[in-house]
Amino acid sequence: MSTDRTLLFNRLEVKYLVNRTTRTALAQDLAAFMRPDIHAGPGGGYTVRSLYFDTPDYQAYSEKTDGVAVRHKLRVRAYGQDPSQTPHVRMEVKSRYLSYIHKITVDVTQQEYAEIECALRRRTLPPARLMGDSRVSKEFFRLQRQYNMEPKIIVQYRRQAFERVEINRTRVNFDDELLATRNLDLLGPLRGARRVLRYGYAIFEIKVDNVLPYWLHTLIAKYNLQNEALSKYCYAVQSEVMVSAIGREMM
Repeated sequence: MSTDRTLLFNRLEVKYLVNRTTRTALAQDLAAFMRPDIHAGPGGGYTVRSLYFDTPDYQAYSEKTDGVAVRHKLRVRAYGQDPSQTPHVRMEVKSRYLSYIHKITVDVTQQEYAEIECALRRRTLPPARLMGDSRVSKEFFRLQRQYNMEPKIIVQYRRQAFERVEINRTRVNFDDELLATRNLDLLGPLRGARRVLRYGYAIFEIKVDNVLPYWLHTLIAKYNLQNEALSKYCYAVQSEVMVSAIGREMM
């Protein structure tokens, strides 16, 4: 198992919904200040697939939409166009305490994730050797069992990211082609997926340690960007509710 990474910081995170025209111009301006993400492929981006966890009554969803100050997010991620070929799966605990974000991540091998996934389906703990390897396994499963969290939905999207490291690290990304499915096979084919974001639109996200740089303030003003409480998980859940409602009406 690879080494875990624990991050504790006061990070500013803001999101904006942008159309294709704004995105194209904004990306050109950002390229003058930032470099492309080192993980970007030949097309300048990469695919992210996330499996989100929540309680049976969707407590995490409700806390997000209500803006609760202290909340936890559990998700498991795979990167790449074909997740079945990814060498590692990322387990992540992201907790918000007022304005502070506490993030714990660990990358596990596909074989280790297969054992973990099996334990999740049985609602049991994974083998002791995995639990003893890293803090994140313990914390992930502690929260999962404490709140009775279960896999809920998969969200896949295309990401184009830029970063800049000065005194503080600044990272921005455009996420588009958002798809969601209730088929919870993280590493298998994306079956039954549906689009959850309007065609031609992307979520523009800024992540900055501490203070927003002046040049980013200038770009936000230039394009008249309006900060919104956007959540890919919430978009996916709302999409599922709409599909279920339409299905009931057709019965």
